[in-house]
Amino acid sequence: MGKFKTNEEYFAFSKRLVVIPTEDIRKLLEKFKISLPLFIHAFLLRETIRSKVFEEKLYDTYTDELKYRLRGYDRYSVYPLEKMIEKFNLDFEVARYKELLFDIIFLNLDRLSLKNSFLNELEQLQHNYTVDLEVMSYHHFYSLFKSVYHETPGYLDGVPLDHWDDEMLNSYTLGDLKELGQKYGVDIPRRINKAKLIEILTAKFNLTGNEASLLVKMSVLDLEIYAKEKGFRISIDLKKQDMIEYIQYAREMYHKPIEKDDFSYDVPLESHEDEVVSDIEEEPIRKPAPKEVVIPVEEDIEVPEIVEEKPIEVMPEETEETTKTEIVEETIIPEQKKEPEIKPETKPITKAAPKPEIKEEPELQAPVEVTPESLLSSEEKELLDEKINQIIKRFYKKRRRRRIIWTVTIVLIMAILGFVGYSYYYYTINGILPFGLSELFN
Repeated sequence: MGKFKTNEEYFAFSKRLVVIPTEDIRKLLEKFKISLPLFIHAFLLRETIRSKVFEEKLYDTYTDELKYRLRGYDRYSVYPLEKMIEKFNLDFEVARYKELLFDIIFLNLDRLSLKNSFLNELEQLQHNYTVDLEVMSYHHFYSLFKSVYHETPGYLDGVPLDHWDDEMLNSYTLGDLKELGQKYGVDIPRRINKAKLIEILTAKFNLTGNEASLLVKMSVLDLEIYAKEKGFRISIDLKKQDMIEYIQYAREMYHKPIEKDDFSYDVPLESHEDEVVSDIEEEPIRKPAPKEVVIPVEEDIEVPEIVEEKPIEVMPEETEETTKTEIVEETIIPEQKKEPEIKPETKPITKAAPKPEIKEEPELQAPVEVTPESLLSSEEKELLDEKINQIIKRFYKKRRRRRIIWTVTIVLIMAILGFVGYSYYYYTINGILPFGLSELFN
């Protein structure tokens, strides 16, 4: 470790380095030819704004849809993090970002081929500045620091291509993915035609010219089935996964190896594990509580009846304490078995008490209404409606075609039967077939 015996010593040292201006840090990294992958920036940005994103006051203002999407926060790429900063005007802590950056660099000195000379220059830069910390917006900071990062082959927006699965895409809307494409110069359409679908399949499966020409003869439905049989889901109506595929196709990212992320991230982080909580899942768990209260209410009704009858049997003329204590003990014994369940406030409750609790159950079930279907964005709903309309149109088109075929068939059959009947009738009267058919047969 050179100058530092433990990681903790360097982590303490990195806290003092945050006084170095961003531009000087960039120049130093460029001097030592350090180019960091974009997934490092995604990690640093995610941890820098985490406390702001999940701040209780702000978190309570989020919609259920956003809270649902934030369950995948730890897998966010750069774009949704930048969108959160802009949409909610989050404060960007430049000092926190710098500290985490220096921690990452130190843990990966060997990975970045850095020596003590780099640390010495950092220490020298630290002494050149006062303790004043930089205050700037995220966009200003990144405009100064953007040249330090590069997109790694096999990655999209700081995330490996094989990580863009359905679970991750739950955190993105169709609009988000469309804007993500625009960020990388790709205009994603709502739908693609058959020719474009064949181009994507050709690129995806590395098809030859002859193999691609065979696809031209297939219908769109056959092409989708063909892709599915080869383990590739694609549709002319671009859904979330299709949009990611379209970006890969447009940026020629197919068949490129995914570089392994072998960086160490064992840096000191703030603990926010309990902050990523889905309110949707918590409330239904509390529903059984009211049902348990109903059971002791019915038992409490019998206890007052026993207590009221026993004192009546004790006559005032009896003065023997032993008889009184025996009676009291007899009444206490059954009560002791029920004492843990009896509350003084519940004694006057009658049998009608459980009814209001049962009526309240529908209110407790309200959070269950939040389903993946209700989390569809307006664009997703429009796309779904469009798909349904297409299916309906196809159905009516097929039904109309069947009606025409049946009508023509019936008319032909009736014409044939009419002709045969007329010929038979004409032959029985005149002895020859009509329309000169007798001459043809002779």
